[in-house]
Amino acid sequence: MESEIIKYFNQNVRDNVWTKNGSKFKKWFKRQLKHLLVEIEENSTEKELNAFMYRLGLGYWGIGKQKGIFSGIKTEDAILNKNTNDHVFGVVEIGRFVHQELIKNNLDVDYMVNEWLYNHLWLWMTIKVSIEEHKKDNIIRNKHTIEEKKELRHYQKISNLIFL
Repeated sequence: MESEIIKYFNQNVRDNVWTKNGSKFKKWFKRQLKHLLVEIEENSTEKELNAFMYRLGLGYWGIGKQKGIFSGIKTEDAILNKNTNDHVFGVVEIGRFVHQELIKNNLDVDYMVNEWLYNHLWLWMTIKVSIEEHKKDNIIRNKHTIEEKKELRHYQKISNLIFL
């Protein structure tokens, strides 16, 4: 089942950013998947993958947009106070998920770039939250799966979401 935030992103944001940036996204994603294949070939440890490939290579730079893609969703507090973009699914978890999906799809980079990416662009979405809400006690880090994050279980102490 598609979560409310993913449904909103896919219906209101995805096609616009894909039309404008799709070829760039594919270029960056292909490059990062090729780097991931090297990491797999070298039997990189989970710690090594977390430190660079997952966090930086795929999470921040997987589609060439370090700041992610703004979803059009803000918290009430973010509207009233100084705010920042939160990578909803977490940059390390994005990388881990992409790695699992690449393996699930038989290391088929072309499929991942040309079919999978568009359907999973939501992974790089961000939500504007207040600086206070972005603290680690309010948005729990590195403890939830992608499935749990789809339900925003890691958003412990944030104000109501506003869909713009």
